[in-house]
Amino acid sequence: MTTDARAARPGRGWFLAGAILMLITATLHTAGQFGPTPPGLESAISTMQQSRLAMGFGMVPSLFDIFQDLTFTMSVTFYALGLFNLLIALSADVTVPLQRRIALLNLGWIAAFIALCAYYQIPPPLICGIVMWPVFLMAWVRSR
Repeated sequence: MTTDARAARPGRGWFLAGAILMLITATLHTAGQFGPTPPGLESAISTMQQSRLAMGFGMVPSLFDIFQDLTFTMSVTFYALGLFNLLIALSADVTVPLQRRIALLNLGWIAAFIALCAYYQIPPPLICGIVMWPVFLMAWVRSR
């Protein structure tokens, strides 16, 4: 497939936009982790830092360590998925049917992500998910 054919691949622009939004979400999430402690949570964080859990292998992380690990795991995962999607969007040898199937896969996992954020009432990632989902929907619809 030539560069012109890649650019003309149906739904490619939407797919590329979704990949970029995913990378922006990862960046916003990561930046938020380095922000100040929200007011009123100092004692909760202190308690998490003092509470330890034996995990085996001689490792005894605090609950705050576990929280931080899970938090940065989301950043790493979003960066990885964003880069995978960017690779799909920019690759000349990706077929329209493959792009369509991957867009559908993104729709599924982002829907689950939105549901979790709504259930646990966490607005920032919920908003990012709600912004990403219709972009991948358009990539899926346009990839016919």
